[in-house]
Amino acid sequence: MQVSIFRIDDRLIHGQIVTKWINEANAKTILVVDDKAAGDKTAQMILKLAVPSGISMQILTKADALAFLKSDKSTSSALLLMKTPAEANAFFELGFKLAEINLGNVSNAKSLTGRTKMLDYIYLEEADIEALKKIKEQGVKIVVKAIPEERAKDIFELIAKHTK
Repeated sequence: MQVSIFRIDDRLIHGQIVTKWINEANAKTILVVDDKAAGDKTAQMILKLAVPSGISMQILTKADALAFLKSDKSTSSALLLMKTPAEANAFFELGFKLAEINLGNVSNAKSLTGRTKMLDYIYLEEADIEALKKIKEQGVKIVVKAIPEERAKDIFELIAKHTK
């Protein structure tokens, strides 16, 4: 199995994923890589309800996802979803390799403080910015797009513009 699109989106599976990103990825499988959801039956049930028919889904820990991707020799495409830049960086640090990731929604949850608005759908705190820098240092291109048709934005230009 090959990951055709890796998207950071704290909502995981939602309307844009179902209507846009699955098609863009030409995916037959959604891989939700989230240590917490992998151990939470209620979260798994909710995520499964959002998956369209004909699309399979795996909800795995980072370690299990890495092992799964290394062992699966099929040629099918997958859309990989993770919630945060920190989790994505940890996945790369475990040994995952991919040339590009898509930074989608990182919300401004009321319980979080110290987030800076980069775009209407991306609010970053310092830890997010550091994780994105570490991902970039590993040679991974980070593109910002809410939907596939949108022109890609450079996250580091947005960070420079909004954090002075």
